Amino acid sequence: MAFTVLSDSHVKQILGSLSPADVSGLVASLENALVQYSCQDEKQYQPHRAVMARPDGQNTLYMPASTPDLVGFKIVGISKAPAPATASGIPPPALKSVLTLCDETGQAIGTLNAAELTSFRTALGSMLLYRFRRSTENIVVFGAGKQALWHIRLAILLKGKDIRNITIINRSAARTQQLIDTLTGAQSEWPSHINLKIFDEQNDRDAALEALIVDSDVIFCTTPSTQPLFPASFLTSDKAAAKTRFLSAIGSYRLDMQEIDPELLKLVVDPSSVFASSAYQGGIIAVDTLEGCLQEAGELVKAELSTDKLLEIGRMLDPQSTADQPELKKWLADGLVIYKSVGVAIMDLAIGKSLLGLAKTRNIGLTSDEF
Repeated sequence: MAFTVLSDSHVKQILGSLSPADVSGLVASLENALVQYSCQDEKQYQPHRAVMARPDGQNTLYMPASTPDLVGFKIVGISKAPAPATASGIPPPALKSVLTLCDETGQAIGTLNAAELTSFRTALGSMLLYRFRRSTENIVVFGAGKQALWHIRLAILLKGKDIRNITIINRSAARTQQLIDTLTGAQSEWPSHINLKIFDEQNDRDAALEALIVDSDVIFCTTPSTQPLFPASFLTSDKAAAKTRFLSAIGSYRLDMQEIDPELLKLVVDPSSVFASSAYQGGIIAVDTLEGCLQEAGELVKAELSTDKLLEIGRMLDPQSTADQPELKKWLADGLVIYKSVGVAIMDLAIGKSLLGLAKTRNIGLTSDEF
């Protein structure tokens, strides 16, 4: 059986040339994997990731997963200390990762550098619910790394004609400028009708940030923050509550991290709160994996939400159980939707397999007829 190796440059080449049709296909693959995970008894075959912490501070994550026709294993290395910044002032990536895929018999079919793949599949997870939004004129992005890059690129590929403003909020001016240069550089085709901006703190940062949040239709949170990125009060004023939003938080992945104010989460699930009119099932938070989020999502744990207030997106997207639910469709399009993700390895398998397929059709990568 043929075995394919995709380097980081190969993966970037494939992802950098995606068409809207390609993205739709990848969305379908990821959606199917999460439906299998949540609704088709596949969760029992997805072991929780293991962490190896060495005395010198080096950490390694081991993430196994399987589907009926695929077995995979991702290794993620986390640098033991922050690497020094380059001449541009931008530190190199702290994470290194590799994904190996096998068929259902254990025969290896490919190995992929998974750094870009991980950022892409996480952002694509946000798109599974974002694609249903009716209002997406004003987008706010917290962060300026790979996750921010892919949230922006995918949002434009899926709903670019409806977007007017994208504002980036990030502490590092150098990293923010690098992101803007990547998005608008000579190799890119930035839509002329979309205004890409850096957050201007002006004289009063809190007031400027609140005004930006109040005007937003979509908020993408992509930072490993240990403090909420903005207080719940920014969304509870009369002006803020006059419109609904889609909010995705994918950056926090430990119990000491939080991007969303836990007080906001408490209000969202409270059937008597200001958000009640735009809630679904009395108020819920969408998650990629219930068990994973309860173990790793700091803001969810701090909010002390009961499990019946968390709903996996695989269950929302299952056509057999939600095909005739107009309330769900209305909420996804126009309600206040908050999606929290910590990642699950079955997502890597779905996207990894799809990228191997795209690599074959485009003659990209290194392939051996035997392994």
